[in-house]
Amino acid sequence: MDCYKQDHWNAAIRVLRYLKGTRSLGLTLGGNSSPELVGYLDSDYANCLDTSRSVSGYCFHLGSGVIFWSSRKQRTVADSSCYAEYIALHDASHKAIFLRQMLLEIGYRQPRATMLHCDNDAVSRLAEDQVWHSHVKHIRTKFHYVREQVLEGELKVTRIHTKSNTADIFTKALSRTDFE
Repeated sequence: MDCYKQDHWNAAIRVLRYLKGTRSLGLTLGGNSSPELVGYLDSDYANCLDTSRSVSGYCFHLGSGVIFWSSRKQRTVADSSCYAEYIALHDASHKAIFLRQMLLEIGYRQPRATMLHCDNDAVSRLAEDQVWHSHVKHIRTKFHYVREQVLEGELKVTRIHTKSNTADIFTKALSRTDFE
């Protein structure tokens, strides 16, 4: 607050305009869709000018309504777009397993693996591939939690086109048309 610049002021005005323009919009839980848990995830790559860290974003739908979303800067610097997306997949997979367990406890057992949609082909292949690739040795072992969940049938990672990726709004500024 003590050293803001014109860019900060413009961003604040944009947020206020967005809030004013979307007063009539809301999130709806229910509808004609089955109560199946589906996730979408995305990340930018090294977009922070100060730290070179990426931003992860993900959201989960239950039926036709969004029940959880997150957007945050990653804790570590990713040295490739695949790594940045895989970190986002790792974070989203933990939330997916938590949501599956919570839904089970309240009587909504998920009959199939939870679909996690991402727009990075390499990440989709890496999540299901059992072979250790020399190209991804830099990805720490902890991020391979996702692979274990895929093998156990809890998660299924699928490739989705960027234009269809709901989580895209959590990682970058979009044009009004793309946002809507």
